[in-house]
Amino acid sequence: MSNLNINDWSSNIYKELTSLKELIDANEVSKSLYGGFYVWDSKYIENPEIMFIGINPGNGNPNNSGKVITEPENQISYMEFLDGENPNYRLAIETIKSFEMAGYSIPEIRELLNEKSIKTNYYYLITKNQTDISKCINQLDNYSFKDFWQKSYDWTGQLIELTNPKVIVCEGKSVFDTIMDYDDVSETGWKNDCGYCVRPNGQTIIGYSRNRSNIKNKDGFSELIKRFIKKEKHYTQQWL
Repeated sequence: MSNLNINDWSSNIYKELTSLKELIDANEVSKSLYGGFYVWDSKYIENPEIMFIGINPGNGNPNNSGKVITEPENQISYMEFLDGENPNYRLAIETIKSFEMAGYSIPEIRELLNEKSIKTNYYYLITKNQTDISKCINQLDNYSFKDFWQKSYDWTGQLIELTNPKVIVCEGKSVFDTIMDYDDVSETGWKNDCGYCVRPNGQTIIGYSRNRSNIKNKDGFSELIKRFIKKEKHYTQQWL
């Protein structure tokens, strides 16, 4: 891993996803459940302040084209809401509201998210909902959801190492549990649908539970933002 660079990583991802796409396209049921593959919801930035990791791209994604897209975007997808292009982008609404509750102004949020943050997903497969990820993959011969989960685990771990974010925001409890598993933690806590863990190297992971695209405990998540991203000395423990 120490010799891996982003170009080699991207090339490998493209080859593996293209091979998987061929398997999916040959199966009518699987083909009906997916919209292609999409890696980045943001620019590529090394040593970002924040790395957002979602579950998978939904089929409302403009890149729902059946293609394999591994190139970074020109801006983080949350800008679509801030710029008025996608006023119904629910997770963006919830995320930006949480940062406002933590004390950030909209101009500060714009700079933090678009210039100092990256965003991706644990699974790169575009589907209508999370359940369809396993439905799509398990239809295939000689390839299972367990295989895809392991590949996704490896790819995400490599991307975290390549980018080296200060804070990882996990957009879902299942993502938080998985990302926490990569390395030892020196401190952790989860209660009332949100939580955190701290690695011995200081890297912090925070996350929350969702009801579809709604953050269940925005108050608690905003306190974690204050503590670990805004670095405020005064925050409440109401999420505990």
